[in-house]
Amino acid sequence: MHGTEPTERDTGGIGRRRLLSAIGGSAVAAALAGCSTLLSDSGGQQSGDGGDSGGSIPQEPIQAGLLTFTKGAPGVLGIQAQRGAELAVQRINEAGGIGGQRQIELDVVDEGSNPLDSYNQFIEEGKEVTFGPISSGTHSQIAPEVEKNEVVNVGTDGTVTTLYEETVPDPTYSFRFQNYDIMEVVTMAREAVERIGADEIETVAGVNPGYSFGEDEMRVFTQAITKLTDAEVVYEGFPELGASDMSNHITSINSEQPDVTFSSLWGGDVTTFVRQASANDMFDNTTVFGTTLYSAAGDVPADALAGTDIYSGSRNYYWGHPALGNWQPGRELFDAATAQDGVTVPTAHYMSGYGAVTAWATAVEKAIDLLGTYPSQGQIAQMLEGHGFFTPAGYHNMAEDHQGSSNSFAGAMVYDDDLGAARLDDVNIYSAAETAPPPGVAGSAWLDSWSS
Repeated sequence: MHGTEPTERDTGGIGRRRLLSAIGGSAVAAALAGCSTLLSDSGGQQSGDGGDSGGSIPQEPIQAGLLTFTKGAPGVLGIQAQRGAELAVQRINEAGGIGGQRQIELDVVDEGSNPLDSYNQFIEEGKEVTFGPISSGTHSQIAPEVEKNEVVNVGTDGTVTTLYEETVPDPTYSFRFQNYDIMEVVTMAREAVERIGADEIETVAGVNPGYSFGEDEMRVFTQAITKLTDAEVVYEGFPELGASDMSNHITSINSEQPDVTFSSLWGGDVTTFVRQASANDMFDNTTVFGTTLYSAAGDVPADALAGTDIYSGSRNYYWGHPALGNWQPGRELFDAATAQDGVTVPTAHYMSGYGAVTAWATAVEKAIDLLGTYPSQGQIAQMLEGHGFFTPAGYHNMAEDHQGSSNSFAGAMVYDDDLGAARLDDVNIYSAAETAPPPGVAGSAWLDSWSS
């Protein structure tokens, strides 16, 4: 294991008080970290002097908006993010609301074909905070509008590397919770070296979605893996989203027999690719490493994974680590998630929704604690910069460049009959320091700086 994962043991009153202090000392922070059972021992602490602040905290509910995919192929990711955000809102409200007074009302809208219009509708409706989107293209569209509207947005996904390098290089109100593209790609490049060995990787192929996301992921993987090994790229394929036939890519891989095949396919395309690859014995000729293959955990059938050799990343969250039996917050999150419609197992996209809401809510609670009143948009934005907070996945940090970062996970993707879904086996953890450039350093420049 390469990273660190905070764990908590029931060590009595002193341990409980220390944990509550670490997560911010408020009922909302404790609930979102998954430690709500500790509140009875702490006297039900509230942040910002909660009920003592009189009229300084408004009484009306906070109107929030989430832009995500709720249907179609992208819904495999988007519904996970929606359910995660909804659980976070539920926990906030059950803990008394923001500042002990303000409940949150979350309006969920499908990104659809006109996501910028949907985002602008949120602003016209007076939303106090927005979350999302899923798509990198949508994120690039709305980020400049976020800055113009001066209303904080915490992105759930939309993980394009250039968002804070080129699109909005000096953001004030735009933040992103989820580990971004370069982090998940470098994780899998390091995972390939960890599993196979640098000296054993001589040839590499790629099968990635045929649009900017897939093209960017393959470019970053090529840059990373050629710094870590002496590998040569022998094939690159870019099937369209929803392609029903990937046989030409599989035939090319079987012909080249690369040591590693990299893929950022996601959702239903994972099942199509894996099923057809297995039927054509592709896994006899290569080992697959993918950034988002586990996004299809609840959809890929058992027979598609039988006999495969696949390793998948899971961005900044994997439900099975630490082991659920040893980690109460993780156990409770897993149980709550799997009780929701549309969630067989929670994926990293579930945590992207949960974590985006948590980042914003705990920053607001911290601001109330410092100011003794409800903060302005600018004050919330200031509080989010450099903000550290806990979720059941562990500790997260929102860097000064507005990019969230935390440990990332990778393991062998196998089918679990008892679970009725895929899981990751023999999981490795990679710290953010291993996978992300320092704040203010462009990803490409950081990779170039690696010694070959």
